Amino acid sequence: MSKKTDVEQFSTQLSAQIWGHRFKDGQKGPEYVLEFLNVLCGTQYKLNADNYERKKSTGLRKFIFEGEKEGAQDGVVSLTPEEKQCLYEMASDRDQISVIREFFRNLEVPLHDGKGKAANRSWYAKTLYPLHESLLFFELRTKKGVPAYERNFFSRGGELYFLMLNYGTENDLFLREKIENRLKHLLQKNKQIDNIVSKLLEKLDKDEQEKSDPYPLKKVNDKTKEYPYLPVTNDAIYEEFAKEFNQLISLNIDIYEMFELMTSLITFQLSRYMLHRANETENNKVTHFFDCLDGQIGPIQTLSSKSFSGNELLIKNKFESFFERIFSDKIQDEEFVIANLQTWKENPDDFLDYLGLKRLSKVRKNKVIKVLDKCKNYQDLSTKLYSVVKDIISDQLKRHQLNIVRGLTRDGGFGGYKAGSKYRYFMTDNFLQVLVYIVVEPKGSMEFNEFLEVIYKKFGFIIGEVEARNDGIYEKSRINISYFQKNEHSLREKLRHNGLLIEYSDATAMIRNPYEAVGMQVVK
Repeated sequence: MSKKTDVEQFSTQLSAQIWGHRFKDGQKGPEYVLEFLNVLCGTQYKLNADNYERKKSTGLRKFIFEGEKEGAQDGVVSLTPEEKQCLYEMASDRDQISVIREFFRNLEVPLHDGKGKAANRSWYAKTLYPLHESLLFFELRTKKGVPAYERNFFSRGGELYFLMLNYGTENDLFLREKIENRLKHLLQKNKQIDNIVSKLLEKLDKDEQEKSDPYPLKKVNDKTKEYPYLPVTNDAIYEEFAKEFNQLISLNIDIYEMFELMTSLITFQLSRYMLHRANETENNKVTHFFDCLDGQIGPIQTLSSKSFSGNELLIKNKFESFFERIFSDKIQDEEFVIANLQTWKENPDDFLDYLGLKRLSKVRKNKVIKVLDKCKNYQDLSTKLYSVVKDIISDQLKRHQLNIVRGLTRDGGFGGYKAGSKYRYFMTDNFLQVLVYIVVEPKGSMEFNEFLEVIYKKFGFIIGEVEARNDGIYEKSRINISYFQKNEHSLREKLRHNGLLIEYSDATAMIRNPYEAVGMQVVK
């Protein structure tokens, strides 16, 4: 894997200070969920754990994905003759082994890029639907021919979500226990798969099963170099996430379908978290205007694109204001600059190290040093030098984080783009179901207009006329009010099509959650 560039390194450091260590733009929606479930399973379903056990299941995965590509070269993965013989001994005939392999291979989680193209992953980066906890394992890479843990795609996004639920249930241990127990039940329920996988692991991964490999979820001591962390641990948004997540997983839905729903919910929550952290003005409500007309009406599509762009601007502005604050803290004041400027000019590498830009390329270093050499005072540093350094890192900083947000939006099913159009907010059927399941109580109902009001107040979702007027977007947009009415009607039709809405008259329609909760009362 290629080494990080100078600016990428700095960008990651800044991103971690704002949003946590770490989110990465290569991580796909399902991978956030799989990593979270891996972590939870590795803690024995304890949200307050300090570490978790990781599983490689190398032999099992080689068996399932035998013949798939291995690495960037033309190699393919294959079992050794000895491993194959062990498998044949556990089955009545060789065809049975092929049937078992085909069954598991059909459980592969499909991953796609921004254009809908299937991700070209090696066997050790492929994943399976978690029909049982035994099918959970971490991504690997080969290091000198030996499989080792990879931190690229499983890159702590799932760990961070685990921490969010941990912090979000600290003051509600009953809720914490319900989440732990429900997920434990979902992931341990399928005993048939467990029996088959256990036999395969016994033959192919016996040595690994006997090893312990804990990984930290927080800093234990100075020797703890790599661990996930969030910059804020007591944010009320974590409590919202925990309650929403609990309401979803409490529904009587099997794990296969639940996995898709969890992907939509978790990616949506992580997107909200990033915008929440980027929004520096409490009175400035973060909103999302949704195009429910599938791009058929230009003004509505444009308005949704502007809404998306406006939220991306929050991310950009957060980066710039945060970097400006860091730079300002570094150069402090006039007195500090006078005392150190000449030393910085004589030792520019030390100055770059002081700013956190030690790994800049030679070309970029020279650009900064050239301006530094001409600076005469605090004013020069805070304007001329700041401008140069900001320009060097700004594009990478923005691109890195915006790609994360776009990926979450796309994989969560609450936005995206089509050829010839910009990113905008829209709702897939899967996301629409999640929205109803976390807003309307199990087996409960809610009047359609009340539903629109709730999702506006809770999530900042703007669909129809009332919310458009209340938010001010109608007056600012200056488009015909009938477009908002059509947008609202289209959402109503989508809900009805998905079996989530019953119409009693033109004026009365009820949203309904068709599922009941499984043996538990949903937290209010």
